[in-house]
Parts: sequence; C-alpha cells; structure tokens
Amino acid sequence: MSVSRLADEDQLLLCTDGLTDMVDDVDILLILKSARSAKSACHKLVDLALKNGGRDNVTVIVARYSIPEI
Repeated sequence: MSVSRLADEDQLLLCTDGLTDMVDDVDILLILKSARSAKSACHKLVDLALKNGGRDNVTVIVARYSIPEI
C-alpha cells in the first residue's frame, strides 16, 4: 500500500489511458493549473482528448484538496 500526504491546493487526477494516450503531460498540467474548478478541468481534458482523436474511452476525475481555514 502506498500513502501520500496532500498539501494545501494539491490536485489528484485519476484517468484512463484514453486521456494519457491522447494528451501529453505538459498539456494536462497546463489545464490542471489554469482551470477554475475541478469540473472545468475534467471537461477541458476530455474535450482535448476527443479533439486529438479519442481512440479509446476517456474517463477523468479531478479532486482538489484545500485545508479549511479555522
């Protein structure tokens, strides 16, 4: 089992190879950094994968983590 600690404003991307085969890592990173919401990031990533040929099913989940202010 692998354990990772999240820091404030970290993002988790869970996706199928339908995304990673069609969109390079740099473009994925740029979208994750620029999207206003996790939902928006998902839509942009799926749209880009389909635009680039979409040869496979594309599944994308983005979770954003933030530490609540006390």
